[in-house]
Amino acid sequence: MKTVIYYYSKTGHTKAYAFSLSQRLENVDVFKAKQMRRRVMKQYDTIIFMSPVHGNRIKYVEKFLKHYPKIKEKNLFIVAVGMQPATSERRETLITVNLLDEYHIRLYELMGGFDINKLPWILRKLMKIGLKAAMGKDETLKAQQDQVNSFLKFPFEYNDISGIERLLDKLHELDRASKMI
Repeated sequence: MKTVIYYYSKTGHTKAYAFSLSQRLENVDVFKAKQMRRRVMKQYDTIIFMSPVHGNRIKYVEKFLKHYPKIKEKNLFIVAVGMQPATSERRETLITVNLLDEYHIRLYELMGGFDINKLPWILRKLMKIGLKAAMGKDETLKAQQDQVNSFLKFPFEYNDISGIERLLDKLHELDRASKMI
């Protein structure tokens, strides 16, 4: 089974997952999401799109979905990398917000991480201003403000091993099934 992984990564967490996954598969290629081309995608049996979640939106998923009519017979996966744990409610929100219920695509969620220092300076500045405004001068939010400040000072890294294992199990199952045909 020939597999391609397309990824979008702002701070490197999704990219790390893409390459980690690729090392555990055979016959796989990895490209940045901006390199998605329908004629290239047609060469693969399995297509995996990996991208971070910002405000319940899977970044650039619409770019992937525009190819759907020509690749819908492939094994299609979307891997959403975010900071919230995977729950059934979260899954339903991602499906609804990203209009995924219109497609036959497997959705997997992985916990990611966050490092404000990996963002462009303007985004860092806007985020800090926004968080400061949200917290205001309300003393009852002091504990939350301390958590936010800690979050901004210390990068958050999470390696979702169980999520990767679930995805790999499904990919290996599809590979075995394709060899039986």
